[in-house]
Amino acid sequence: MATDDSLFPIFVREGRSRKKFKTGYITQRGQVIVPPVLEYGYPFREGLGSFREGELWGAIDQHGKVVIPPCSAQPLIFTEKLAAFSSGNKRGVMNTAGQVLVPARYRSISYYSGGLACFELDESYGYIDNFGIEVIPPSFEDARAFSEGLAAVKIGGKWGYISSDGSTVIPNQFICERGTAGPFRDGMARVARRGLWGHINRAGGFLYTPRFDMAYEFCEGRALVTIGKKQGYIDPSGEIVVPLKYRHADNFSEGLASVNTGTTERHESIAAACDIGFINPEGEFVITPRFFATGRFRNGLCLVETEKEIEYVDRCGNLIWSSGWVEIGSFDPLHLYPPESQRGGTSP
Repeated sequence: MATDDSLFPIFVREGRSRKKFKTGYITQRGQVIVPPVLEYGYPFREGLGSFREGELWGAIDQHGKVVIPPCSAQPLIFTEKLAAFSSGNKRGVMNTAGQVLVPARYRSISYYSGGLACFELDESYGYIDNFGIEVIPPSFEDARAFSEGLAAVKIGGKWGYISSDGSTVIPNQFICERGTAGPFRDGMARVARRGLWGHINRAGGFLYTPRFDMAYEFCEGRALVTIGKKQGYIDPSGEIVVPLKYRHADNFSEGLASVNTGTTERHESIAAACDIGFINPEGEFVITPRFFATGRFRNGLCLVETEKEIEYVDRCGNLIWSSGWVEIGSFDPLHLYPPESQRGGTSP
């Protein structure tokens, strides 16, 4: 029997068209549990998979039974047994039984972390608890979900961090012109100073002198950084451990990160553009470049696309499931983690 979150969405072409497909779900071993009869589906989270029917989203259990009928204009992505839903252009919160806990009255609501979610109301941001009570009033210019007990908030054009009681932990001092202050991961968060990005500790001190055009969250001891048009990885001391030589890379997940080995030159075919592979934290290729697009590893599998197929591979690159290539859109919805960069938790 599959565990609650070990089902993976598959996308099976209808006829010859790459744009027409149905979605089902498989186990980690490639066994089909839910036949491909759904219009679209997201990965399982907390025992439920969000599926689309027409313009609305609902949720099914691991047997394919509808638990929450289609009712939301956005996917139901559960964290801490709660998910934001959309009704028109307003957002509310429901639980895994489909019960509405917070009526749809906010412009946006983030995922829950530590019993709190960030909301936007009248262009100001605050925080609600899992009963919908506004425990931190909407007084911020911008804000993000809590992570490791701290949340990034913007006041007077500068970012800082607050605790769950609303008190300031790290004063608002960071100007992040090309992004937002990041969530804490392993006690570190990305911020900018004088136009350059680096990472701070929980006391607000920089771990090293900021020197990157962009920096991202630490994942499994590595952080993706950018200088010019090249990307690589650093360790918590700021030392470059994987040279900045890739035109695009992704965060590490389950010990692997996808990197694009191509150049900026235009490709003449899809086959020529299949230049994405997976490296380990030392920068060594574990899965050689052969993919056109990739997601991130989750429970041992990763969704990838080749010239002709959409597939799941394991951490050794072995094929677990495949079908004819279909255009499912951005791979972002198939990523493992809650979308940290989201305003209030709606899709970017």
